[in-house]
Amino acid sequence: MASTYIWHKLYLYRTKISLLTLLAILIVAPAADAQKRINTLNKPDYDFKTIHYGFYLAAPLTRYHIQHSQEYADQLAADPAGGEGVINVNTKFSPGFYTGLVLNVRVADNLDARFVPGVGFYSRKIEFANMPQETGEVQTEDKTISSTMVELPFLLKFKAKRRSNARMYLVAGVKPGIDLGSARSDENPDRGLAVEKFDVALEYGFGVDMFYPFFKFAPELRFSHGLINQHKLTQSQYSRLLQKQTNHNISLILFFE
Repeated sequence: MASTYIWHKLYLYRTKISLLTLLAILIVAPAADAQKRINTLNKPDYDFKTIHYGFYLAAPLTRYHIQHSQEYADQLAADPAGGEGVINVNTKFSPGFYTGLVLNVRVADNLDARFVPGVGFYSRKIEFANMPQETGEVQTEDKTISSTMVELPFLLKFKAKRRSNARMYLVAGVKPGIDLGSARSDENPDRGLAVEKFDVALEYGFGVDMFYPFFKFAPELRFSHGLINQHKLTQSQYSRLLQKQTNHNISLILFFE
């Protein structure tokens, strides 16, 4: 009797039971599929290959780190209050762009050697406030030095343990570079700035390797500090106010390997 009663109830509520069952399937199935995707390693044999290739795109913020000359210090000492006759020289951050190729060589389980040659396009600015003009007036001028650099970074990459399809890493190394042109702010030697053609920079940064089914994507934040004085002394009054310029970059780099 009890069994008949139960089947009778199930028959009465068969529509509701069917809808609830269908709803449960619609909820559980996507969740199970998502969990399966999370647990699936993309490119599981990636780290066992000796050599990898790729390319990168980078957006740097760049500026000069400057040291003022004795002539600058003397004119400042003559007017400690910093009146209108005092020239002030400061640098500004400017955007740039560089791109290149990647050759990555596996050295050990958690260590890679990387050669990432590229071409960079930079425009670095130095602001000269209260500069005397030929008309006798003073005004603020921005001197922009544009350069096209061939850069040859050699880096070591220290990798953390891979967690599913991502891992953190650190990178550090040196970056030699050569300017393809004669970089200067003005063709007029009496009113322009000029810089050296060669540079070497110390670089370091961090990033995240993210593995996808067909490639690895890695956003990286890298800092670059030039080691060679780029200032080339000329007879220009602008040039005489400086004695040292070194290149400094903060770059967001996107790697595709």
